[in-house]
Order: sequence, then C-alpha cells, then structure tokens
Amino acid sequence: MSPEKTPCTQAPLRCTNNTMSIKFAALGLNEALLQSLEENNIVDPSEIQEKIIPMVLQGTKNIVGISQTGTGKTAAFGLPILQQIDPKLQQTQALILVPTRELGQQVAKDLFVFSRYIVRIHTEAVYGGKKIEEQIQKLATPKHILVATPGRLLDLLSRKAVDLSHLKFLVIDEADEMLAMGFQPDIAKIVKACKPGIRKLLFTSTLAPTLQETVTEYLGNGIEEINIQPQEAVNAAIEHYYIAYQYGYKFEFLKAFLLENITARGIIFCRTQAATKLLKQQLAGFPIAVSALYGDLNQFERDKVMKAFKDKRIQVLIATDIAARGIDVAALDFVMHYHLPDNTAQYVNRSGRTARAGKKGRSICMLQQDELYQREDFEEELKIEFEAIPLEITIDKSDATLVDMSINIGIRHDLNIGSVLKFLTFHSGVKETAIVDINLERAHTTFAIENRYKNQLLHNLQNTKHFHQRIVIEECS
Repeated sequence: MSPEKTPCTQAPLRCTNNTMSIKFAALGLNEALLQSLEENNIVDPSEIQEKIIPMVLQGTKNIVGISQTGTGKTAAFGLPILQQIDPKLQQTQALILVPTRELGQQVAKDLFVFSRYIVRIHTEAVYGGKKIEEQIQKLATPKHILVATPGRLLDLLSRKAVDLSHLKFLVIDEADEMLAMGFQPDIAKIVKACKPGIRKLLFTSTLAPTLQETVTEYLGNGIEEINIQPQEAVNAAIEHYYIAYQYGYKFEFLKAFLLENITARGIIFCRTQAATKLLKQQLAGFPIAVSALYGDLNQFERDKVMKAFKDKRIQVLIATDIAARGIDVAALDFVMHYHLPDNTAQYVNRSGRTARAGKKGRSICMLQQDELYQREDFEEELKIEFEAIPLEITIDKSDATLVDMSINIGIRHDLNIGSVLKFLTFHSGVKETAIVDINLERAHTTFAIENRYKNQLLHNLQNTKHFHQRIVIEECS
C-alpha cells in the first residue's frame, strides 16, 4: 500500500513552524507520523530506518533486517505499519512477537507515542506473568496491533481470545534472542496459525547459520535483506574503556571503580544467571544501591526492580543479556562488561544501553592483566579504540583473619553441618571454603568466617527465613 493511499485517519494537527524532518518526510511517512516524530525530537532517521521504512510502505516482499540494539528497529517497522493500519476496521491487523515482557512493553509504548496524531489506533501488549483473564477481557474488543510474547499468545489462541484471520503484518523482533530462549517451536506454531500471504518482517542483531535456516522456513525465498554492519552501528557518542585487574582481585577492582564513580548510574552485564545473582550478593551492603535482573525472577519481582531502577532508587543494575532486552532507561552513564561479550554484536548490543538521546556514555570491559589482547578483536572489527582506566586497590591483610559468628538455627531445625553450610553459602554467595569450624547446638550454630565476607553474609542473611524461623545472625562477642 502506497503512502498516498494510507487508510489511517489523522487527528487534528497543531500548527508548526514547518520544522518537520525532511528526511523522514522523504521516506513516505504521512503528516500525522511526522508530527509525533517532531514532538519527540526524532529528527534524522537511522540507516535501518532509511532502508526499511520505504520497503515496508511500497514493497510486497518479506523482509529481514539485521541491525544492533539501539539503532531504531522499532520505528523502522512500527512507523510504516501504523501508516497502513485501517482504524475503521476493528480487527487485529499487525502482530509483533517479542522475547520478553520488558521489550513488549517498550514496543507498545513506542507505538503509542508514534500514533498520537492518528485517530483510534489501539495497541495492546500481552505477556506471561499477568492474569490471562484480565488480558482476555481487554482483547474482547480486538486491538489493531498486538505485541506479544510467544507463550502467552499461544495460550490466548488456544482460548480463542485472539483472531489472526485479518492479519496484514507479522513482525518477529529480536529473532536471535527468540531462538536462544527456546521459542522456535512456539514461533513455528504461530506462523502456521497465520493466514498465507501476510507480510512477514524479521529483525535480529545477528544472522547465524541456524537462524538463516529459520528465516528461510518462516519467510520463504525471495526475501529482501537489509544488513547494517556492526561497525556502522556503533554509537559515536560511546567512549570505550577497559579495566585491567590482577588475577584473583576482579571484584576488588569493580568496587574501586564504583567508589570512584559513586554518583554514576549504569548496567553491569554478566554472562550467566548464576554470576548475576552472585555479584548482587557480593555487593550487598555496598554504599551504592544495587539490584539484579535475571530469568528466575517472577514478574512481580522484575517489575519491582525495573521501577526502582527507572525511579533512580537503584543506581546500578546487574543483568544477563537476555534479561536486559527491552530495557530503555535514559541517561545511563556507563555499561560494564563484567564478563567479556562473546562477539562484537553482543558488545554493540550491551553498549547501546548508554549514550542515548544525544548524551555521552562509557562502555567498560574488565580484562585480566594477562588477557588484555582480547580487546584487539573488538577494536579491529568495530573500528574503535579502548582507553585504560587506571585503578589502584588496597589489599587489607586483615581480610583473611577469621571472625566468629552465630546464627539462630541448629539441631532442632533438623539441620546438620552440611545443610547449615549449604544454607549459609546459597543465600549469601560466600564460597564454602571461607566458612569453617561449624558447631551445631540445639537452637543455634556457631562458625568462623573470613573477615572479608562478614558484611556480605550479614546483609544477605539478616532477617531472611529458614522455613518459619526468622534468621538472626551476629558476631560473637
């Protein structure tokens, strides 16, 4: 459908001084969309937007867009889809699949902003972690655009709460993460549930051989592919640094950096869920408010963490790559790669969380001193240059001395030495070798712990529960 014949109904536009972006106008977007872009200071289209928007507006082929996080993919597919929605038809005309609740919320929010001057276009985001009955009630009147995680959409389809028979567009966003999270069988069922001949758009940060097979399966042959190379997608406002740490003292160097940047806000990326949880435990009681985002959190806990981070009650967020998808927080000062990214695409994705909306930002890698060469591949492929952040740490010899502690659980709580040790280490993140001389009494247990881990143990365990027993842990006098 050409932009001249767009079916969307425009709301009255306020009078302007004709400062609308000529570049966006040249892509074929209508006046209503240009108005919302101007109001949100979105002036120059990114490369992925310049290439995708005219193709969606004027073409008929299925499209694959390969571009890093932070390059504007949502606007690239969202703007031309909005222009081709018919508000008069109370039917679901576009379906956007996303891997996470957070990304779904962000995409729906962006579409709401973009469609401000288009009358009566309704978008709804559906995902797990919310009562499905409430979502079914909202969908009783079909929404023009549905943003969904695959599992929840299949649940809604099985209850006949969603009708895909009038679909014009199917968008699969962050397809590489979809596969990494095991959604391929769900996506296959959803594609099969859609009528033949609808327009399919797939977006991804990388196109590995396994994903290439999936693209062919879902989109068929004769597709149009737009590939924005990583070196073209690195935000020039991001400055790149590394911290060289001595073997065995990585955590101490991290704390030194955080203390030197006591007011800075940022995200620390870890490779695994276990490492994310451990780092959160290690930073408990630190003079900077820290929390973590990872797959095991239920939806209430995730929402609580994200609200606190956006409200600036949490200063530093620790996260895995998958859990961080869809996070869009303004004015982050830094991104820390506590564990080095597996590839350049992942580096660009992580780094894109900072230096947004015209601001500067820092992307910082932690590298062991004898592994500094690892930065060279990133420098060569991304055409960037890392600068060292000089840090000094003080090794306190008293850290290794033992401190006697007491906890109010013992033999009458059906515990033994092994189960006490497991309880202490699991809930605090302290390594087993740091806790010695465990002595069980009827109603309490004494033990010794290395001084460096005392505060970590106290902050993580104090006032938690062992079954119905509220934990009290203290240093022996």
